Amino acid sequence: MHDIPPSVMPSTPSSDRSFRRILVALDASPHSRAALDLAVRLAADLEANLEGLFVKDENLIRAAQLPFAAEVRTHSVSPKALNDRRVQRRLRRQADQAEAVLQAATEQAPVSYDFRVVEGQVTRQLLRAAEEADLVALGKTSTQSSRRRLGTTSEALLAESSTPVLVLRRAPRRRPPPSAYYDGSETAQQALRMAAGLADRGVPRTVFLSPGDETTTEQLRGEVHEVLGAPPARAQVHPLTPAEVDRLAALARRRGPGLFVMPGTGSPLVDASLQRFLYELDRPLLLVR
Repeated sequence: MHDIPPSVMPSTPSSDRSFRRILVALDASPHSRAALDLAVRLAADLEANLEGLFVKDENLIRAAQLPFAAEVRTHSVSPKALNDRRVQRRLRRQADQAEAVLQAATEQAPVSYDFRVVEGQVTRQLLRAAEEADLVALGKTSTQSSRRRLGTTSEALLAESSTPVLVLRRAPRRRPPPSAYYDGSETAQQALRMAAGLADRGVPRTVFLSPGDETTTEQLRGEVHEVLGAPPARAQVHPLTPAEVDRLAALARRRGPGLFVMPGTGSPLVDASLQRFLYELDRPLLLVR
């Protein structure tokens, strides 16, 4: 447990106290480090507690117990016998490294954090831990892959977690205002409030409205201003045409490097491939269910 002395805690109140506990999944990948960096910044800005979680993959441990298990490395001459003891040592070393990275990332930030190590199936353990968090941050994949790929763990969390999930492959150098998608649903209202809470001045950069006739668009526009509590001049609202819905990820990407917040139900993601959407967006995505 890492506690911040009261003298260095932020004096200004949090913009959104609904984020009290941020869970970040830690592993050895650069995408995980990007998720950690952004999670630390969010925790500092929102006065939230940060929890780092490292999961010892039970599937890897069980595989090492098989008599024919072997490790093949890219530059090795021949396969190397894999056993339970070696795997356990490696996982302990990785857990220690994850904790050290977490400690280093929070040294210059006013953040209180915990670190836990659990053993089990990775996705199942993360889903269980997510139930006790207000936000889950994780890397897009656990490998050094291109932005086209989405890891199976990230895909499962985005599909199954009832807790908002933030997924990314790289953190922006600064924290620009987020953008959001709004269709009038209860989940979209929650997503819009989260986007406002994550914006420095309480107003997202852009709010994309779902397609509709003129009456529906004006109704949604009024709801956005009501939720944000901001005059129209401060909230940039972009009504989408039916054709633009298919290009929403590209449109959001052109708005800048900020986080994109959207509801996971009733949104364009229902009919679109999440893998493709994240590839075209190439920005941190916060999915709210």
